[in-house]
Amino acid sequence: MAFFPLEPAALGHTLVIPRSHVPDIWSVDDVTAAHLARVTVRLANVMRRALRPAGLNIIQSNGEAATQTVFHLHVHLVPRWPDDAIGRIWPPETNYSESEKDAAWEALRVACQEEMRLADTSGTPIAPEDRRKHLDFIQATITRMSAASTTTKSWMLPVITATYGYALIQGARPVAWLGVAAVVLFAYLDANYLRQEKRFRRLYKAVAEGSNNIAVFSLNPDDVSTGGTGESTEEWAKWMPRPINRLIPGPAVWTSWAIGPFYAALVTVGVLIAAMAG
Repeated sequence: MAFFPLEPAALGHTLVIPRSHVPDIWSVDDVTAAHLARVTVRLANVMRRALRPAGLNIIQSNGEAATQTVFHLHVHLVPRWPDDAIGRIWPPETNYSESEKDAAWEALRVACQEEMRLADTSGTPIAPEDRRKHLDFIQATITRMSAASTTTKSWMLPVITATYGYALIQGARPVAWLGVAAVVLFAYLDANYLRQEKRFRRLYKAVAEGSNNIAVFSLNPDDVSTGGTGESTEEWAKWMPRPINRLIPGPAVWTSWAIGPFYAALVTVGVLIAAMAG
């Protein structure tokens, strides 16, 4: 419901409250909060048409320190004019240090991440538009990994063409082995790009299927669990030390047609050229 207070701060000052008792914003449920927000916005539009104010303050206070005196959730809509009796509602300046502001920001950032994770795992549905945007972000990363893989191959081909060709024509075995080493190095880079692409594809699938284990807009593939159905997102060999495990792609990557057969053929060609060069 909405009504004028007994002593309005400005002409048209209106209170909006839920009918059911809610002491403050920390106690309100999602349905009541959504309805209260919709009513507040609609009433603000009505107030603008009816009273033609120069501005509008929407004020909602919680706790005595925030000047709450009636402990039932309520929202103030206060029309404003340049010559009204309210004056400024913000202090002219503050003197907080950068370290204090950074500490507060970090505390809020961590709490926001936890809040999103709790909301996702509590069964609260994610808005379709948010899900589509999340999928767009993940797809952009997948595309970037795929493009990096293509770039790796495009850089490798001139290198091995030069080394293999020189070794074959000049009979220079060390140059042939240098070409083989270059193929191995490019294969490792390409395999890591493919590993990342596979991890983000798993994340894409989980988000598309509506998994409640993925935080909204998360771009961390570690949020996805394979459930024992294959190579994990990072550690495919539990016996291997973690730092090494995270640096070496697993068998599922090396046996991919884009990595294993492709680079194995180039290594074989290099070995044959080295043998012929001898």
